[in-house]
Amino acid sequence: MTARVEVARVRVIRASSRLARSEITAPMDRFAEYRGRRAGWYGGMDSVLVELGVDGLGSGAPVGLAVTQGGGAVAALLTEHLLPLTLGRRLEAVADIELLAEQLRLATHPYGSAGIAAMARSAIDIALWDLLGRLRSEPVYRMLGGDPSPMPVYATGNDIEHHRDLGFTASKVGLQYGPWHENGRARASDQIIGARARAGADHTLMADGWMGLDVPFVRSVSAALREAAFEWLEEPLPPDDQSGLALVAEVLGDVALATGEHATTHAELLLTARSGARVLQPDIAWCGGITAIRRLAAQLPPGVELTPHLSGTPWGLHVAAALPLVRRVEWYVESEPGEPLEAVQGPLTGGPLPSAGMISPREEPGLGIGVHAEFIDRWAGRAHTINAR
Repeated sequence: MTARVEVARVRVIRASSRLARSEITAPMDRFAEYRGRRAGWYGGMDSVLVELGVDGLGSGAPVGLAVTQGGGAVAALLTEHLLPLTLGRRLEAVADIELLAEQLRLATHPYGSAGIAAMARSAIDIALWDLLGRLRSEPVYRMLGGDPSPMPVYATGNDIEHHRDLGFTASKVGLQYGPWHENGRARASDQIIGARARAGADHTLMADGWMGLDVPFVRSVSAALREAAFEWLEEPLPPDDQSGLALVAEVLGDVALATGEHATTHAELLLTARSGARVLQPDIAWCGGITAIRRLAAQLPPGVELTPHLSGTPWGLHVAAALPLVRRVEWYVESEPGEPLEAVQGPLTGGPLPSAGMISPREEPGLGIGVHAEFIDRWAGRAHTINAR
């Protein structure tokens, strides 16, 4: 019997207040009224949960799951345009997912296939991979030809001591000062040197500029990054400043340029990799999903490491287990000092947690995840359910 995608449900989930904390410089810091106030300007913080089914969405039925961002704008694209093109489609092989991914990409060109359109397409793609794995009783990493051996994890956040207590041996800290802050260069250099002192010599460190720096600023702090043996500086400039990124790569020297989180098209990511980035960091839930990452990995130039943004997600782990270019994954630490990682809940259940700085994907069919009903009841808005015509 032919399996077809027959029903979809979309829910917008209000953003956690923890996401609004400003622990990192940002692109809008150049404007005084928004400086240090991420929640005052950052649209699309709300998450979007997508569920796809071939035989209803009730308990016991195989349902593919995915979460992306973009809030109501992405939900509207899904319900009004992309899901109607998805429902009724055959789902029996990976080729079915790949065909639909290309069709949805082309279908969004009239209004732009990047940004929120890419987020919406990513959610469909990830949910389809999850659903196909459930239908085939096979974990996604195996469908991708992967190996579930434990992989190293680095923690993202500014509390290095908390990371060490949780068993992490690597941390990525957010630079709190940029060119728009008073004495920003000196304060950023002090933060970098101080992070090394707190971490100790045996702890790997990276820094994130989250699009809030400029080339002269990077030049001024590059010596501190090298002195403190930081492995990379991440996303110092917005993704559309390719010439600036190329200059940053030269200025950094032995410190690698890592970027790509906010690049959401195949062409932009390839261009970034060819502009001097030694670590490419697309977000799987923003740049087209699992299908897009597989295609990108096959075309990257030699010497570029692929380290997807927030790759500790269930889909990120399955991708990391299958792509040799990925040699470590990222875990965003939201728990407070003294709290375990599981103290912070989300819309999905069943995702694995790091242990002693290592992690593996689940062995269950698909992505091995479920919906956290209590969390959804508290934080999600009205469900939009769409059936195949």
